[in-house]
Amino acid sequence: MTTAQTTTARDAAEALQEFFTRFGSGDRSGALELFGEETDFEVPGAAAVPWTGRRRTREEIGAFLDACWTLVDTEAFAVDRILADGGHAVALGSFTHRVKSTGKPFTSSFALHIEVRDGLIRGYRMHEDSHAALEAFTA
Repeated sequence: MTTAQTTTARDAAEALQEFFTRFGSGDRSGALELFGEETDFEVPGAAAVPWTGRRRTREEIGAFLDACWTLVDTEAFAVDRILADGGHAVALGSFTHRVKSTGKPFTSSFALHIEVRDGLIRGYRMHEDSHAALEAFTA
């Protein structure tokens, strides 16, 4: 691996860790400044789950953050591993959320893949148990 690739890999892993730190502390503006003006952002899942779907702009990503923070209570969250290669980083972990409107919990493993270019997150793909999320949002 070349020095440039090592630096980029470190930057991607650091960007991912910084995202978790800012997201976990509820730092909306801090989390948003990690993203490019346009980002290929997607969380696959059912339309009934408010944070799923594609987004592009920081404003749309802000709506994603707001939904995550206001619609569920996080009961457990763990990042087990962060893997980095070039401008890509992947976090593997698990969480338990409780949907405020239904009172139902859901637990899921997750894989979050980000792509970092020019020091900013330009790609974001979150994979979770979308069926469990849908069940928890269904009254």
